[in-house]
Amino acid sequence: MANAIVTFKIIPADAETDLEPIKDSAKKIAEEAGSKGNMLVNDEPLAFGLKCVIVKAMYEVEGGDFEGIANKMAEIENVQSAEMAGMDLPLG
Repeated sequence: MANAIVTFKIIPADAETDLEPIKDSAKKIAEEAGSKGNMLVNDEPLAFGLKCVIVKAMYEVEGGDFEGIANKMAEIENVQSAEMAGMDLPLG
C-alpha cells in the first residue's frame, strides 16, 4: 500500500489563542487516526498576527478518511477551522 504525507492546517479562533493545547490535541487526533512514524507539528504565521497550526503526518492512502480527521481537528476547543491542506508522496 502507498503512503503519503498529509498536511492539515488548523486556524485558531483568534490571535491571542494559546496554540500549545491545540497542537497537543491535533497530534493526539492524528495518532488515533493511524499516523505512521514521526509527525511534524508546528505553527506558522498566517496574517495580521494570527498563526495557524500545521500538522504533517504519514498515512496509508487507501482507506484514509483525511477529511474526517480534519473535521475532528476542527472540533478542538478554540479552533475556528481545520482542513486537509495537501498530500505528498514521501521521497526515498
